[in-house]
Amino acid sequence: MNISVKEINKHIEEFKKTKKGPNLLVIGYMTYSKLMKDAKFHEHVTKDIKDPMIRYYRGIEIRMVTKKHHFEIQ
Repeated sequence: MNISVKEINKHIEEFKKTKKGPNLLVIGYMTYSKLMKDAKFHEHVTKDIKDPMIRYYRGIEIRMVTKKHHFEIQ
């Protein structure tokens, strides 16, 4: 899956228009690895204070899945 940060931001904005807002980004581990190499994505990723295993992208929780290439907004 060749998804870029620009495409992710576009999907998030489209999701916000149609629904109340995204609660979760479900990302495959290989896709997440590729995205973390992009400075535009990396600068917006933050860790949870209580649980460092939980990450957020622009305030939306990220959940990594075992599928290599996967991206879904919930």
